[in-house]
Amino acid sequence: MARFIDFHETAMIQKAEVIVEHFRRHALPELAGQAKAMVVTASREHAIRTHQAIMKYISDNGYTDVTCLVAFSGEISIDGQVYTEPGINGFAETELPRQFDGGLYNVLVVAEKYQTGFDQPKLVAMYVDRRLNGLQAVQTLARLNRIYPGKNRTYILDFRNTVEEIQAAFKPYYNVTQLEDISDPNQVYNLEARLKAFGVLDAAEIDRFVTRFLQASKRADERPVLEGIVRQAVTRFNENLNDDDQEEFRQVLASFLRFYSFIAQVVDLGDTDLEKLHLYGTWLKRILPTRQAPQGGDVTDDMLEMAAFRLQKESEEQDASLGKDDNQALSPIDRFGANPYTEEESKTLTEIITSFNARHGTEFSEEDYIRFEAVNNDILDDDIWAEMLRNNDPRDVRPRFDAEFMRRAIQAFQRDNAMRNAFMQDQEARNMLMGLMFQRAVRGAGRAT
Repeated sequence: MARFIDFHETAMIQKAEVIVEHFRRHALPELAGQAKAMVVTASREHAIRTHQAIMKYISDNGYTDVTCLVAFSGEISIDGQVYTEPGINGFAETELPRQFDGGLYNVLVVAEKYQTGFDQPKLVAMYVDRRLNGLQAVQTLARLNRIYPGKNRTYILDFRNTVEEIQAAFKPYYNVTQLEDISDPNQVYNLEARLKAFGVLDAAEIDRFVTRFLQASKRADERPVLEGIVRQAVTRFNENLNDDDQEEFRQVLASFLRFYSFIAQVVDLGDTDLEKLHLYGTWLKRILPTRQAPQGGDVTDDMLEMAAFRLQKESEEQDASLGKDDNQALSPIDRFGANPYTEEESKTLTEIITSFNARHGTEFSEEDYIRFEAVNNDILDDDIWAEMLRNNDPRDVRPRFDAEFMRRAIQAFQRDNAMRNAFMQDQEARNMLMGLMFQRAVRGAGRAT
């Protein structure tokens, strides 16, 4: 009996051919043959069928230089047959990152899993066969943004999204901060000049703020005075700038703070004015009014007690240099970068989930709990918190981190009763989870625990 192949199956076969042939001809020769590719699909069934189509095409053509893995969660029944990731790949899920990093496998088909939070620097090509939007698009395509010796180019073939849609997804994150991907130290002066042009900053106020901050023996006693100095700039911000200029000022200030923190790790600019502006700017950024917080933020203890600046008085000059560790690896300006799980962290997460499910009869998966990564990312996106985590003893930061993580987690899952209750009702699981997230936050901020 003749077998009829429907339109979708035909399209999948054609896509498999495009993926394999493109990878072999263009991507595979990169990195001396070590290049990897990721195929992003819309569902578990889509991932399995795509994997099958790719493997069949490889077999039909006798190719030996392309081998494909698949990544998805749980089990799924398709046409009466049950599939699991280990059953298809032939090894445990926890083994996949190591196996894919080796020389045997070079194409990975994913369904949500590994689409974000996966760090494989040898990824050179990505084949997108699902709709992407917003931060999801940024995080997914950012899998390619990992440095590797000899990696000079990357390839993206998108079967579903238009160029305009991807541009729209990236625009909120890059429309003002585009200078941050240029590692020229002189760019920090361009950002400084742009900040001064708004007429919000006053050099005398910055000097007065920094002097009092450095000389204060009891920071808490100085809080009203320091905040009062900074709020003079807030008054000018409110009175002199329209809504568009205010938004631009906030974003340029954030860009300056991040770029200066980045460049100061490896280059001694020898410019005290920049160092003063960075210290002053961290306070100003926190208390500037925003559309979400029209009254601005509050000055908190972490701003008063953080040890982000290692300062000493020498003659009449104040040194506000950021603390530097010559052995510390450079942290790139990439808030969308992955912070991959170590083997120990993966085991801890599995233990948390298994233990919780056993006690409460639930069926939470690793992907459910990975959603707490978004809370961690929000904390790391806050420059004050990033500085605290990077430059202070973890034992001093941990209590404040736990309180901040809990506050943000409850807010993040206010519409997800299951996840919120899972987080709140089991203190043992909550403490283990926050311990894991704190370890990852410290590492993500650039300091190993």
